[in-house]
Amino acid sequence: MEKIKKVDQHLTRAVGQYRSKHNKTPTEVDLMRDSTTVPLVTQRKRLVKQYNFEKQEAQYAEKTYKTIRDNPVSRATKSFSGISNTNPFSGNREYTDPISVPALSPIRRIGHNTNKQGTLWDPRFNFGDVTVDPKVNRYYQRLKRGY
Repeated sequence: MEKIKKVDQHLTRAVGQYRSKHNKTPTEVDLMRDSTTVPLVTQRKRLVKQYNFEKQEAQYAEKTYKTIRDNPVSRATKSFSGISNTNPFSGNREYTDPISVPALSPIRRIGHNTNKQGTLWDPRFNFGDVTVDPKVNRYYQRLKRGY
């Protein structure tokens, strides 16, 4: 971080010199054209990238340290604290058959509900139920023939 601050100070001086020479504040393109600021800008970019990488590495190391530092026995004790010590399958338990209800076919399920007949929810709905506007049909026929 100190190196970045030093490079920033040098860049600030270079920007001040540019401002006094040209009477305007330089853009990044102007700085990249100036032979004295090019190495400073590239060095600053490299240092910032390196700083961000090291910051990520430090965060990763801190998370890893926290994971290692944790006591797995106490975590397991806390995780399994709600489980009783008795076998849930012991005792006088017996199996009961589930209640079975016959499944309805799609046609029977629709029944006499007429507002679904002829729609996509009607099981009797098929490709023949779809109609195409005659003008659109002629257009597609012409496309197939190639005009």
